[in-house]
Amino acid sequence: MTLIQIEHVSKYYVMGGETIRALDDISLEINHGEFVAIMGPSGSGKSTLMNIIGCLDVADQGAFLLDGKAINQLKDAQLAEIRNRKIGFVFQSFNLLSRLNAFENVELPLIYREMSKKEREPLVMEALEAVDLVDRRWHLLSELSGGQQQRVAIARTLAGDPAIILADEPTGALDSKTGAEILEIFKRLNEQGRTIVLITHDLAIAQQAKRVVHFRDGRLNEDQLP
Repeated sequence: MTLIQIEHVSKYYVMGGETIRALDDISLEINHGEFVAIMGPSGSGKSTLMNIIGCLDVADQGAFLLDGKAINQLKDAQLAEIRNRKIGFVFQSFNLLSRLNAFENVELPLIYREMSKKEREPLVMEALEAVDLVDRRWHLLSELSGGQQQRVAIARTLAGDPAIILADEPTGALDSKTGAEILEIFKRLNEQGRTIVLITHDLAIAQQAKRVVHFRDGRLNEDQLP
């Protein structure tokens, strides 16, 4: 079943009086349960596409349907609700709050959903268990390694039970060994049925996904699709 449906999407930016076409007539479908890597060099358009899939931005032309629902004309508050309910983000820089411990960082999005403490706690513990961090749940970020912090970020995403996990260069700030461990977590989550979209410029990382979409100059390179 199709989860992400992108039809003839284009996105423009004006820089220094010049119009830049960041996405040029892109069409792409991603099904429930897929593990897809979107790969390309810096400036290729992959991050722009991620922002549209993540409801952080909207297309200037074309259509984007998420789970059958048209996204293009939604208001900011509606987009924020979809981000909170359906999309989990994992970033290169972790985007955690240093004043909170691991448990509190994972719990935070559930507080925004106005869940009670009784509802939140088992979800947080289950998410931390999925990334092998239950024993570190009361540790501050300063007491965790980079790899452990990224696992906290993944757990924060899992706690919200999103339809999609969007991972933007999730191993970019990590050494190769730790990065491989993070990729194994994503593989395991995908085997459990999670839909994962991985943004990367690194071919070796992209090849860990089950499907690779290549980007260049705002367009998909169909010749390189597996």
